[in-house]
Amino acid sequence: MDKLLNSSWFVKIIAFLLALMMYTIVTMETQEEEANRSIFSKMYTESETIQDVQINPYFDDDKYVLTDLPSSVDLTLTGSSRLITKATKVDKEFEVYIDLTNMKPGNKRVKVQVQGLPEGVKAKVKPEYVDVILHNKVTREMNVNVDLKNTRKLPEGYTAGDVEFSPKTVNVTGAEGMIDQISFITGFVDVGDAEEPIQTKVPLRAYNQQGDLIDVQINPGVVDVSVPIKKPKKTVPISIGTNGELEEGLSLQSITSDPSEITLTGTTTSLDKFESYNEISIDLSKIKKDTTLTVDVPVPDGIDAISVKEVTVNVNVEKVESDTDADIEEEITRTFNDVPLTLLGINDEKQATILDPADGVVDVTVKGKKSVIDSLDKSDLQGIVDVSDLEQGTHEVKIDWKNPGDIDLTDAVQEASVEIQTETSSQ
Repeated sequence: MDKLLNSSWFVKIIAFLLALMMYTIVTMETQEEEANRSIFSKMYTESETIQDVQINPYFDDDKYVLTDLPSSVDLTLTGSSRLITKATKVDKEFEVYIDLTNMKPGNKRVKVQVQGLPEGVKAKVKPEYVDVILHNKVTREMNVNVDLKNTRKLPEGYTAGDVEFSPKTVNVTGAEGMIDQISFITGFVDVGDAEEPIQTKVPLRAYNQQGDLIDVQINPGVVDVSVPIKKPKKTVPISIGTNGELEEGLSLQSITSDPSEITLTGTTTSLDKFESYNEISIDLSKIKKDTTLTVDVPVPDGIDAISVKEVTVNVNVEKVESDTDADIEEEITRTFNDVPLTLLGINDEKQATILDPADGVVDVTVKGKKSVIDSLDKSDLQGIVDVSDLEQGTHEVKIDWKNPGDIDLTDAVQEASVEIQTETSSQ
């Protein structure tokens, strides 16, 4: 036995057998572990479907525009729950994509791919392929327009003025075919209920001839817009008042103004208070002879603006006898036949017809000093019928008689029956 132990061959054989035995034991344990691991893996493998996963397209977006790409796909992941949780809840590094790099324009059917999943997780995409179109990208300069909406909802009497906006042109970028379809580029400003000027920024959109939106990039995408909102206006006659008295020996013949009308701007409520403008008064004590004055026109309370800043006032006087007989000058009465009434407030869009008195003329009886009456002409008598605020239909309107001087109207018609016709009603 000692000889065997001392033999090198014997020792080598024993060592080889021990090594072979150890290898067999380790191999059997490894196979058993792998089998157990395989069974364990099969027992804990699961699937999870993630819906509406966005597709990221890869292409040369400096040259091309991609259309018809589905907004999302469904992705089913298969693997251990630990790895699926790691991919979807922890790492979140996976990506669903299509690769169109180095492709030319045209219709393409491409495979939907997934990357960034942990090893051991398999992915299935539904649908597996998508159909897309790759277009040439072009940029063109195009004109811009701004339109108003809800103009009928403006407060009564208010109107929108001409729209000012900037810029007038923009650069439009998109698929060549879509650019060719563009009919107009516009933005919209809502003026409903506006009582003050509008300053705003308006987004722009591109539309085809049928009014459908075109999906393109607009640069800049907004314009600065200014919309003036004009307040209601009303035109009324100017009535010149007096204060003080003429010196002895003078008699007032007439007071007239040029212009004879004024346009007031304000709210409808404020304008309703004015049938005439009587904010100007002349001091008769300063009048010594026929006089022409330039008078500033004040803005009445409640009115925002007036059409004129000054008017010319003509004051006509006449010298009278200073002796006792002259002072007791005889008063006489005289009738002027067929004095025409004057219509105020008609225009191209509104016409008026006086139904009564017939033919729009009346007989007017005046009373005053003989010298005054003798110098009076029919044209000096003026009966104004103001239809500015009247709408279509028949109306009874008060006649505003303008007294030309020191006379009394003793028998003058006070109302006229007027029929209003607007441009719309006559069509």
